[in-house]
Amino acid sequence: MSSELIGYILTLDAIFTWALASLVYKWGLGKTEPKANLFFRLCCTSLGTFIFSLIFGNYLILRNLNNSELISYLIACLISGVSVTIGDLMYYMSLKKIDASRTYPLVQTSLLFVIFFSIFLFNEEITCSIVLGGTLILSSVFILSIRDKSEKINVKRSLKERISEDLIIGVLLAIGTAFFWAIAYVSFNQARILTGDVFISNFFRVGFGMIAIAVLGIFQREYYAGFKKENRINLKYFLYIGIAGMLSLGFADAIYIKAAEINGLILTSTFTANTPMVQQILSILILKEKFRKRFIVAIILIIIGNYVILFL
Repeated sequence: MSSELIGYILTLDAIFTWALASLVYKWGLGKTEPKANLFFRLCCTSLGTFIFSLIFGNYLILRNLNNSELISYLIACLISGVSVTIGDLMYYMSLKKIDASRTYPLVQTSLLFVIFFSIFLFNEEITCSIVLGGTLILSSVFILSIRDKSEKINVKRSLKERISEDLIIGVLLAIGTAFFWAIAYVSFNQARILTGDVFISNFFRVGFGMIAIAVLGIFQREYYAGFKKENRINLKYFLYIGIAGMLSLGFADAIYIKAAEINGLILTSTFTANTPMVQQILSILILKEKFRKRFIVAIILIIIGNYVILFL
């Protein structure tokens, strides 16, 4: 089996894990507060990444780094951990301002930021096939986000409401989410370059993110709500979200960066733009969500986009 094929398999694994985790988050957020489950999830994910690092990693590689390299490595992990946490916070805040159908496609623009950083920081090559294929895949995301006719009729808003402060702030927060998530993945990739490892690096970056929220929780106690007695009734929802975090942020992110080591960050990130489509398929199969005709159009764009990237 070629290394390139292994990279594609790892990317596909990450996509399915992220998509499944998003369904768990969607289900769990109906019973829990975002800030409370964010910190609880980070605590669970820190434990999960530590276990993964013991199984798949080798801490002895840190001894091979000189002081300068070690400092650079820890800074990269710190930037990645804090960035992904800020991105998560902005994502939740965006969902409070605007609906998910607007937020999710805007968040997918993180691909554009990843491409920008990869070209100017790592001198990665971008081809016409990646640009064309990525454009087709991103187009499918926006098609999936279009409202149904019934929703358009029910949502009667004045022009003033449509350009309200909440809408503007929500859009900016979604774009900010994409920006910080891109920084998180690029800096995570840099940590991988310095050590050749992904699982130990993931443990450090998630740990830094957890510490950042723990400090923030001193001033905003709602972040600690997941550990309070009154929330024990919802403990199973927090645990499910925590497990999803272990598999998504804790494992899928690591194998995504491993795939980036094999096939490059730009190509790998372009393929992960397929995640919304996989999420839609799983939502229909598992959550029994409504099947929409535009779903077929989106699938066609996805297939063409992936074909262009792989074979042209």
